[in-house]
Amino acid sequence: MTDCSTNDKGSVRQRQERVNKNARSSVHLLLFLPLALTACGSRVPQQPQQELTLRIGVGEAASANAPAGLRQVVQNLSVEGLARIAENGRPEPRLAEKWTVTPDGLSIVVQLRPAVKFHDGSLVTADAVARTLREQLPPFMGPAYEDIDEIQAPNEHEIVIKFRQASPFLLEALEVPVRKPGANVGTGPFVPVPSESTIELRANDDYYLGPPSIRRVVVANYPSLRSAWADLLRDRIDMLYEVGPDAMDSLSGSKSVSIASFTRPYQYVIAFNLSSPNLRSAAIRRALNAAVDRDALVREGLQGRGSPSAGPIWPQHWAFSTDLPKFQFAPMEAAEQLGESKSARGSIRLRFTCLVPGQYERLALVLKRQLELVGVDMQIVEVSPDSIFEALNTSSFEAVFLDMVSGPSFFRIYEWWHSGGSLNLGALGSAPIDAELDRVRHAASDDAYRQAIASFQRAIVNDPPAIFLAWSERARAVNRRFDVAAEPGRDILTTLRLWRPTTDLQYVGRN
Repeated sequence: MTDCSTNDKGSVRQRQERVNKNARSSVHLLLFLPLALTACGSRVPQQPQQELTLRIGVGEAASANAPAGLRQVVQNLSVEGLARIAENGRPEPRLAEKWTVTPDGLSIVVQLRPAVKFHDGSLVTADAVARTLREQLPPFMGPAYEDIDEIQAPNEHEIVIKFRQASPFLLEALEVPVRKPGANVGTGPFVPVPSESTIELRANDDYYLGPPSIRRVVVANYPSLRSAWADLLRDRIDMLYEVGPDAMDSLSGSKSVSIASFTRPYQYVIAFNLSSPNLRSAAIRRALNAAVDRDALVREGLQGRGSPSAGPIWPQHWAFSTDLPKFQFAPMEAAEQLGESKSARGSIRLRFTCLVPGQYERLALVLKRQLELVGVDMQIVEVSPDSIFEALNTSSFEAVFLDMVSGPSFFRIYEWWHSGGSLNLGALGSAPIDAELDRVRHAASDDAYRQAIASFQRAIVNDPPAIFLAWSERARAVNRRFDVAAEPGRDILTTLRLWRPTTDLQYVGRN
């Protein structure tokens, strides 16, 4: 039997918003639409002296850039799953105390932590969790749910999941949020508080890992990053949700503010509609990938705040290897594939239209200039997030710019690129990619998983469904009165329950 036990010292992981196939539109609106948090120009009330409050300001541009937005942050702080996904893509117990997989891989016994409560004070029972799993896993897992035979709760503390066919994706899918059946309440360290003007959360004093020191979290929207940045320097807020490039140098010199950056498990991609006549050829799509200087793209389009993509797989994933097939920058080969020659340089050999959200225009323009060098005219059409969702939903596009979650688990890739995946509206991927993804889905061991991952990456490079550009980086700024429980390379918001007032005498009186 394989036994996996709880690691209480890890951070609260970011989790995907519950996906329901009957409400896909709302899910994708959450992924692409800017947040309507408050009216522009609102300000966060000053914190009471008797409790430690974290006041977060988000600028208009930042909220548009956040694919899952601050509503995802609220979910991450208030709702948990049986498992969380570590940075290396491995599932770790969360609401589960441990789980045991039978040697044949056809059953998993999940043991719950004792005495965990929902926010309304009721106990988290095996029956409640089993009901949640039976409801949430089918839309969350898509076709992969077909591998599950039954989900039972034989007693108050155990859930037994039986399979028709062994699949490692089940453990990765156990991060699905657990809410009390019939009620929108979770188990996390913070409890959302209804408010018309701000997003607010209060500390959960019954949290099973101990109550947070921060008693209150308040989030308000600003008309711009600059105005939020100014209020941070004036001590009117405690945290800037996202630090823009313009503010980076100024805030770096501030004695009262610290900056923490991290690489997100999201990457920028130009996804293709493979039924488009201009992009139907795999050779053309290989040439487009070969034409991209990803290092220069990060340097010029992201101001160095990111890392080049070698393909769809999260580079920190345990099954990732630098030996995997990857896209190489080869502009001369790309030009030859496109029918370009030195004597004809400057002529247009391929033209296609790419739908781009306004906040990504700079990066798209850098890419456009690179493609022009091999005779490709990528016509940029700036559109609203609504229009992008509609185009994906109706397959009425040639190419579309996406900020796509691709980690830390491989299951995220399955959700986007499998034709039946819960994040795929039906326009992305291909039948050969489906076959490779299903091979990963049914890998019976770590070695088989690695081999399937390599085969999938090879299929992506040979017949690319997109131009994989770069992994994005984000930075947050926090007043030094908070002792932030930072972990290298990870989002500091995932450790919010562990933050404490600083012991630095320079700031201790201001808490």
